[in-house]
Amino acid sequence: MGDPATELVLARVDGHVATVTLNQPERKNPLSDPMIRALTAAFELPEVRGAGVVVIRGAGGVFSAGGDIKQFHASLTTDASEQLEGTRDFREMLLTLESLEAVTVAVVEGPALGGGCGLTAACDYAIASNTAKFGCPEIKLGAFPMLIAPALVRAIGARATYALSVSGDLIDAQRALDLGLVSQVVSAAALEEHVADYIERANAVPADVLKMGKMAVRAAMSNDYRAGVEAGSTLRSLLFSSPAFHEGVNAFVSRSRS
Repeated sequence: MGDPATELVLARVDGHVATVTLNQPERKNPLSDPMIRALTAAFELPEVRGAGVVVIRGAGGVFSAGGDIKQFHASLTTDASEQLEGTRDFREMLLTLESLEAVTVAVVEGPALGGGCGLTAACDYAIASNTAKFGCPEIKLGAFPMLIAPALVRAIGARATYALSVSGDLIDAQRALDLGLVSQVVSAAALEEHVADYIERANAVPADVLKMGKMAVRAAMSNDYRAGVEAGSTLRSLLFSSPAFHEGVNAFVSRSRS
């Protein structure tokens, strides 16, 4: 997708396995608007859409620390309609990921917080390093992870989603495995070997078989994912334009500066 030193998202293909990498490790791969748009563009690449498996990971030993607090702070003067428009890129990214026929696999090292946790949940499969941490700390800003709620509920159920969202606490990889947020946990030292082995085994299976298998699993799921994402987007826009959220962000920024 261009110069690895400057591109926010990298994409490469090995056989019929595509790897999409968030590439701003110096900022912990935040899900800023430019990063989100770059992810959507990567998911729309013909070689990615034609893959049997799409691996999603972060550069620099970090999956994603979630939303960009600077961006949140800058948006405090916008009203609900502008907030709704501001969710468009994230909605589009989630729904483009959802539209992939390929089996999607998150490979998680380090933090996967907020939207990063949601991105993990939105994938069909997730491999985590034992050093990974997951959580939805939005509550500390006076917010709630509404946009990613459909992905979280689908992955771990409503009760666990409430627990993560209301507490804002981080959980380790083993707890994420227990909840069903991730599929496997491996040691940090063995992660790259494990991912390489997964790609090799996936490449041994015809891409059409993988795609049809995903179709069968999705057909067994009755929840209306799109409606959930759209509802979360509307609710988020109302919350993010509210005085309570503004106070929460301002307080967080003040604490960070002190």
